[in-house]
Order: sequence, then C-alpha cells, then structure tokens
Amino acid sequence: MNNTATLIPPEQLIIAAKGHHITAADISRALFYANSRMLAMRLYVDKSFALALPGYAEAFYTLMKWEMDTFVTPFINICFITRLSAIIPQLLRDVLSTMTAHALVDRRPYVNVILQDIRSLRLSADLNKSDDYDIAHMPDYFNDWWKESLGCCRVLDMLPKSSVQDVMDLVAWHFSHLISQSI
Repeated sequence: MNNTATLIPPEQLIIAAKGHHITAADISRALFYANSRMLAMRLYVDKSFALALPGYAEAFYTLMKWEMDTFVTPFINICFITRLSAIIPQLLRDVLSTMTAHALVDRRPYVNVILQDIRSLRLSADLNKSDDYDIAHMPDYFNDWWKESLGCCRVLDMLPKSSVQDVMDLVAWHFSHLISQSI
C-alpha cells in the first residue's frame, strides 16, 4: 500500500462552475473562517446569561446545525469528492464531532446535553477558559446569532440560505478585514 501524499499547491483549482472557482487555499480559508465563528460563538455562549431561558438549548441546536450546514459541510464534501485532504482546526473538528456523534446515537438529540458538550470543549491547546479571551475585540460576523438571547426569538427567521459562493464572499471579507486591522 502506498502511503505517500502529494501536496496540493494552494492555487490548485478544485472546483469550477458557473464562472466561479474554488481552490485548495479557498477551502483552507473557509474552514479557518468557520473555526473563528465557532470560537466567537463558544466565547459568547460561555458569558451568556440566557442559557437558562426556556427554549435556549433547542434554538442553539437548530442554529448550530445551520452553522455546520452553511459553513462546514459544503467544504468537507468538496474535500471528500475531490480526495483533497484539508486540515480542520481542532475546535471546529471537536464541534463537528460532537454534533455528528449525537446525530448518530439519538434520533432526537438531547439538545441540553449537546449545548453542555460544546460548552465544555477546549478553546485551544494553551487556553481552556473563556476568561483568557477578550470578546470585546472579537470581529463581527455575518448572522452572529450567538449574541442573541435565543429564548425569545424565532429561530427560522435567523437562518438565511447561503450558497458556497456567498460563504466564500464572507470569507474574503473576513480575511481582508483581518489584514486591514493588522496594518
């Protein structure tokens, strides 16, 4: 069995359709963006007083499924069908594993347990507590639902349909915003 791997250059075209294309670097940036959304969500949820509100866990679960379906699954699927091996950041991998494990085990997942499992995930290799981060300096995100109390809102109104190209546009904006802040 041949276990050698070939590195794919970042500019390598992976998919092209209807005047749009996705490169290996685009997929890496999209997964990094999804991970940064997960970090922001995790930090806000840790500091939220709304967790005890009735319906919060159900709304959280629905929005997390939307988050995965919008920002993660399309890019993992592209990697799978093109046999591209992408690096998935640890927090994103942990959230994805948690959501998948609960979906495999329970026909109707226990949303309170999922919320607690996601809240208990490590934030990074070095830091485990949300107190180590300053959420006041976190960037704003498209549809940053985690800033809402969730117990008193219509979740379905918070789930815009987004194409892969829409997500790529958000990723491009996010990276250009990060670059402009560092200058």
